[in-house]
Amino acid sequence: MSESPLHMHRLPLPPGPRGYPLIGNVLDMRVERPWLTYFQWGKQFGDVVHISALGQSIVILNSAKAISDLLDRRSAVYSDRPRMVMAGELVGYANSPIMISSGPRHREFRRLFSEVLNPRKVEEWRPLQEQKVEVLVKGFMEAPEAFREHIRRYVASLVFEISHGHNLKAQDDPLIRMAEEVDRDWSQLIIPGAYAVLDVFPFLQHVPEWAGFTFKKEARNYKKRLDESIDWPYQQVKDQIAAGTARPSFTASLIERKQNPTKEDEFTFKWTSGIFYTGTENIDLRSVSSLASFILAMALNPAIDRILILDGSHSERRPTFQDRRDLPYVECLIKEVYRWNPVGPISVPHRLGKDTDDEYRGWRIPSGSVVIANSWGVMHDAGLYPSPFEFLPERYLLDSNTNSSDQMNPDPRKFAFGYGRRVCPGQLLIDDTIYIAVVTILALFDIGPLESEEPRYTPNIISHPGPFACNITPRSR
Repeated sequence: MSESPLHMHRLPLPPGPRGYPLIGNVLDMRVERPWLTYFQWGKQFGDVVHISALGQSIVILNSAKAISDLLDRRSAVYSDRPRMVMAGELVGYANSPIMISSGPRHREFRRLFSEVLNPRKVEEWRPLQEQKVEVLVKGFMEAPEAFREHIRRYVASLVFEISHGHNLKAQDDPLIRMAEEVDRDWSQLIIPGAYAVLDVFPFLQHVPEWAGFTFKKEARNYKKRLDESIDWPYQQVKDQIAAGTARPSFTASLIERKQNPTKEDEFTFKWTSGIFYTGTENIDLRSVSSLASFILAMALNPAIDRILILDGSHSERRPTFQDRRDLPYVECLIKEVYRWNPVGPISVPHRLGKDTDDEYRGWRIPSGSVVIANSWGVMHDAGLYPSPFEFLPERYLLDSNTNSSDQMNPDPRKFAFGYGRRVCPGQLLIDDTIYIAVVTILALFDIGPLESEEPRYTPNIISHPGPFACNITPRSR
């Protein structure tokens, strides 16, 4: 960081696979499950890999140390986001908290998030979470084969109650459908390399739709759904406040703080409340995907259930948040769910600031480089997590003297929720939402065995298990 520009320019780039003339490694970027490709590159070239795509430098980090050194310790210069013309400018995610550039508006988003997602406030939501988990219990009792739909409704009922004071009436509630649509759209928009030509030649965004470019029609449809998902729930609360029928919610508290909000105020309030259900880091998506992985893990590992019974997790009384400290194996189980098949196998890309190159381990990282943290690769590093492809909750029960956070089996939460100034603001609420669902399911239901083929996980940046069937039965009347 302190080297002269001339000296910096003489430093080599990090190693990486050879690309083609002009296009570089564009073809390497357009692959399913890119984290697996990055993982193999890490074995071949080392934990810091450099590639280029149409002249854009891309640095891939495959180790906990490299991620910590750059994205955490140097977060002041690595906290920006890359320009994504399709997702950001044409569709509108450039305005969102997840994609907005570092600066005053991003800081204001984070400040508002802290009002509803700080540790004290999250603790206040726990009675509501214990109440909403009844949605899950009722669904599992009545139609256990539809467990994914019940998980979705449980999480959505909690999320929209907190964010907009909305009480879900049915499984096909329009807000659930809306959240599912924008989740699907976002997962398509952020496929690495999907719209690389637009990022390199941004002037193409101004080409008229009649010219035959399919991305223009796609962008229009994506944008329409995104705008509706941000505007409609916000306007619903605004109308309820005017009519005197609004229920307490985060969005209502934002609206009521200013009698005459400016356009900038309303813009900020809409996007702040949207963090609950839009983008990779949204609370709804991460909770649903993690709980689906939990069900799959239990169906594949029936022996875990016997350990839990011996651990005393099942009793005549329904477990609560107050029991969490007394359920160490359950805590290990949740950690392993985060690690085994993470919802975000690679983090949303960061970008090094444009002011100057950076130096790391004698390599030059060009200014403006896109930096991708391969979280999946770290959580499947056998040096950190022995037998990384096995689901082993007991790995976190090792003696604390040999299991320090810097050595074996560290808490995977530090890799599952993003890095530096871009860490997911809702991680505490997500963790609580997952805990109360997991401990309730374990107390009331037997899961497994798997009644279908083991599913593959979806291949994009947002990853969750494909369809599968398993046996879910009540433990007792």
